[in-house]
Amino acid sequence: MSRKMGSNAGSSGENSSPNPLRNPFQKSGNQAVYEVIETKNACVMRADLPGCLESDLTYWVDTVGGNNVHFFADEPAMPEYESAGRKYGGSMVVNPEAFDVKKAKVKLINGVLWITIPKTIPGK
Repeated sequence: MSRKMGSNAGSSGENSSPNPLRNPFQKSGNQAVYEVIETKNACVMRADLPGCLESDLTYWVDTVGGNNVHFFADEPAMPEYESAGRKYGGSMVVNPEAFDVKKAKVKLINGVLWITIPKTIPGK
């Protein structure tokens, strides 16, 4: 099945071009590759790491230099497609007075990284 797209397909104005950061295959939900949400009891970060497996995830909690959770994951190489694989990494930094980074929970489910750091005083 194919669909012919005109020169202005997906644009909002006559001279504008489509947003290159928008995933044209995603039908609903937040378009951002990551988001941070504060809930009643925790700070939660969701980050898209497509193709990465939980077995390839490395993370650690840094309480010496602050309240940080660092993470790295690599997408496997696919030589048959001439792809070396993408490499991901970053840090989540939270206020040490409001969040207990020592109790952080990190999981990678179907290419989505979830970091949950509970509040020191839940509900506040």
